[in-house]
Amino acid sequence: MHEYSVASSLLDLVDQHAREHPGARVLRVHVRLGEHCGVEPDLLRTAWDLVRERSPAAGAALEVAIVPLRWECRMCEKWLDPGTGPRCPACGGPAAVASGLELWLDRTELEVE
Repeated sequence: MHEYSVASSLLDLVDQHAREHPGARVLRVHVRLGEHCGVEPDLLRTAWDLVRERSPAAGAALEVAIVPLRWECRMCEKWLDPGTGPRCPACGGPAAVASGLELWLDRTELEVE
């Protein structure tokens, strides 16, 4: 379950941010998770619940926003429908993944005394 190591790395980033604000308590952590990044959202939430204990993020909720897989033509810069293949149907140019593979720490909500 690599979600545990992802959650641990996420906690390291959140702890680093919380240390910049002495006495802060982490309320909520928001991540953007690409639907094809290889991380299962429910397993990530479970792993988060385990790693956050005894940290400034103890009790902090993990909010996951799923980012859909999107392709874009490199030539005409049009968004392509999923499943259109490696070429743009409009111009024949090569397609590239523009989103859906990312894992981002989007925002950390803190309560500062």
